[in-house]
Amino acid sequence: MLLALALLAVQDAMAKVLGETLSIWQFHLVRSIFIIGLIGLYAWLRGIGPGLAVHSPGWAVLRGALMYAAFLLFYLSMTLASFSLSAAAFFTMPLYITILGIVFGGERASAIRLAALAAGFGGVLLIVQPWAEEPAFELIYALAGAVCYALAMSMTRLKLSADGSAGIYAVQCLVYLQVSIVGIMALDLLAPAAQTVEAMPFLLSGWTVPSGASWWILLAAAATHLVGSLALIRAYQSGEAGMVGPLEYMYLPMATLLDIAVWGVTPTVTALAGMGLIAAAGIAIARAGTG
Repeated sequence: MLLALALLAVQDAMAKVLGETLSIWQFHLVRSIFIIGLIGLYAWLRGIGPGLAVHSPGWAVLRGALMYAAFLLFYLSMTLASFSLSAAAFFTMPLYITILGIVFGGERASAIRLAALAAGFGGVLLIVQPWAEEPAFELIYALAGAVCYALAMSMTRLKLSADGSAGIYAVQCLVYLQVSIVGIMALDLLAPAAQTVEAMPFLLSGWTVPSGASWWILLAAAATHLVGSLALIRAYQSGEAGMVGPLEYMYLPMATLLDIAVWGVTPTVTALAGMGLIAAAGIAIARAGTG
């Protein structure tokens, strides 16, 4: 689980770097082609085994669409705010995941788990600081993405637990590929004004020719996303949504370290306190079990 989060944190940081030159549509398109090629090579060499079996294609496609929406909104937020702040807003999702698990999955919510979740959400508030003089309204995108992500992960547990993790991921990549193609074609037809594109290039730019360095970053992003996503799918299939979801809070300190190392953005003392509270909440939920 922690390996999956570390790889996905690195991949998301790469998306923020590429967001300065490439659109979200092109990022997902090129990355999906790389990943589908790797999965196809694996299937050709090893055959289509249980790992690639998809018994509920409709649910898998819906999950893929929700994941696309989640990361479209999250990455858009990252281009407007810092990586760690966007991650903090995005990681309100374990609260939604736990609620969905209780309502639709028949999971129990002990007092300890609920208290830990409340503490974790309080830590997120310390990072986002909605009471500040200048609220970061751009984080609304990440908050909306969190809802989409929570729905997708709960669906993985409740509707796709018997499906192969590689198959679920392959369907997700095909959805990413198709939506990205439609997005690029739509932008080409609509041809938004240059001033409009400059205001939000990550969302409104069409196809541009990547530089040599961008190709290598895209390849690395594909590899880290492939391994991290497969590990995360398996984690959700094998454990309760409300138990696995809160552990994803550990992504936040990873995102903060990357923010410091890559962009030189140092969190405030309040933000660090919030992250400590979030990490403690995730550990407490894991130790509490399901009772």
